Amino acid sequence: MTAQQLTVSLPGAGPAVLSLPQPLTCESLRQLEQALASTLEQVRCEMCGDSAAEPGVLEYTSWMPALHRAQP
Repeated sequence: MTAQQLTVSLPGAGPAVLSLPQPLTCESLRQLEQALASTLEQVRCEMCGDSAAEPGVLEYTSWMPALHRAQP
C-alpha cells in the first residue's frame, strides 16, 4: 500500500504531517475529515481543560463539521 503525505504548516510551530492511504476516495476522505475533527476537538478539550464540557456543548460541537459542509 502506498501513502500520500499531507503537510500542514502551523504558525509558530513545526508542521503537522498526515499520511493518507491510497486509494483515497471521496467517501474515505469524508470519513477522515469527520474523524480528524472529532479527534482534534477531543485533544483540544483535554489540553485546554475543557474536558468537563456540558454534553449539549459536545453534541453541538460534533455537528459543526457537517453543518459547515452543508453551507453553499
